[in-house]
Amino acid sequence: MQDLNDIYYFVQVVELGTFTAASKALGVAKSQLSFRIARLEENLGVRLIQRTTRRSHVTDIGQLYYQQCLQILAAAQQAQNVIEEAQAAPRGRIRVGCPVLFGQLLLAPALVQYLRRYPDVHVDVDTCDHDADVVASGFDIAFRVRQSVKDSSLVVRSFGMDPQMLVASPALLKQLGRPQRPKDLKRLPSVGAVSTEGRHFWTLIGPDGRSIQVEHHPRLATDDLHLLFQAVTGGIAMAQLPAWLCHDAIGRGRLVPLLGAYTLPPGNVHAVYPSRHGHTPAVRSFIEFMAAELPRALQVLQRAPEGRYEELEAAVAGCA
Repeated sequence: MQDLNDIYYFVQVVELGTFTAASKALGVAKSQLSFRIARLEENLGVRLIQRTTRRSHVTDIGQLYYQQCLQILAAAQQAQNVIEEAQAAPRGRIRVGCPVLFGQLLLAPALVQYLRRYPDVHVDVDTCDHDADVVASGFDIAFRVRQSVKDSSLVVRSFGMDPQMLVASPALLKQLGRPQRPKDLKRLPSVGAVSTEGRHFWTLIGPDGRSIQVEHHPRLATDDLHLLFQAVTGGIAMAQLPAWLCHDAIGRGRLVPLLGAYTLPPGNVHAVYPSRHGHTPAVRSFIEFMAAELPRALQVLQRAPEGRYEELEAAVAGCA
């Protein structure tokens, strides 16, 4: 078996035309280069390059051998690429932040499939219903369910829409009356998400496409979606909630949709992360996997009654 470096040196001499030119290009002494080619010729038992004091000439057998050497070097590079690609396969630990219900209903089934596909990746998931600082918390990626994310320091990627609706319990409406117009909403107590601005508004889009803002003053403000749901079904107040969370309760008569002629701007499932560049293979693979799986999982969840995890898990598993 010939030394692959000797073969490489021979190819360089042929392509660059002289030992002097190859010596300069390779950073190898001309005498050392001549010695390596001579050793290659001795091992092969043929003359590959005829040398005189003035010039070098590749022999006929040298030309044929050169063509084969090109294939050998190409194959060696392909073999090296295999190793480099294997070393670049997703591995290591990534940190993910997300809201609690998002983690339970959307992320969990997709995450199971991701971990099956990439056994060398370890994922730390921090479920928290407030918007933790992505950089300060050390998250590689975090999920937000908002109409928009305004932090210009983060990369934002949208994964799908989350339709919203206004709902209240039958008991509350029996006591205080069912609103017929947006201004009637002020008669009802409310609960809602925490507002960093200190004021709370619902934005309603009428049949004519015009937007109306209605200010409300929630008795309970929290980013815990399940807590809001319990407060509304318990008759404490009305709220804006994701449509998928309300379907089953509406069907069972526990909730009543309000102002059916009006719609609310949908929430948007966002992934946020610090930079577009410099991601590890694990982080890149996680982002791309979730970009493919979460929109489908969201659609399934919007069709599934509250609590029916089996359909969602089966649908996401079928994508893997």
